[in-house]
Amino acid sequence: MGTGSLTNMYYQSAKEKSDDVLKCTDKIVDYLARRDHSVKELKTKLSRRFTRSAIDQALEIAEERSWLKTPEELSARVAETLHLRGKGFRYIQNYLREKGLPPIDRDDDREKQKAESALIAKYGDFEALSYDEKQKAYRFLASRGYDLEIIKSVF
Repeated sequence: MGTGSLTNMYYQSAKEKSDDVLKCTDKIVDYLARRDHSVKELKTKLSRRFTRSAIDQALEIAEERSWLKTPEELSARVAETLHLRGKGFRYIQNYLREKGLPPIDRDDDREKQKAESALIAKYGDFEALSYDEKQKAYRFLASRGYDLEIIKSVF
C-alpha cells in the first residue's frame, strides 16, 4: 500500500465520521420536531443507529444551537401534560425518572382534585358505591399513580 492510499483512507474515514454526525444531528432535529426529548431519551434512541462519539458531537451541536430544553423546563412541561391526563404523582415521578428528568414537587390539593375528577368521570356518584365497587375504584386510582393517603382522603 502506498502513502496515497493511506491518506485516502484517513480522509474517507474522517468524511464518514462527519457524515455520521450530520445524519445523527438530522435525526435529533427529526425527534425534536415531533416532541421534546430529554438527553437520555435522545441518547437511547440514537444509540441504535450511531456511534457514541457521533451522538456526543451531535448533542453538542444541538446544545450550542439551543434546540434542547433545560431538564427542569422539560420536566415541568411533561408533568403538566400528565397532570392534565389525570395521572397521579407516583406515576408522574416514575415517568420523569425513566426519561432522565428531575422530579417535581407534590401538590396534595391538586392530587385530590384530580382523583375526585377521575372517579366522577368513571363512576359518577362515587359516594353511593357498594363495598366491591369501592375496592374497584381504589384499584383504579392506584393504577393511575395516586398515593394511598390521597385515595383515602377522596373517600
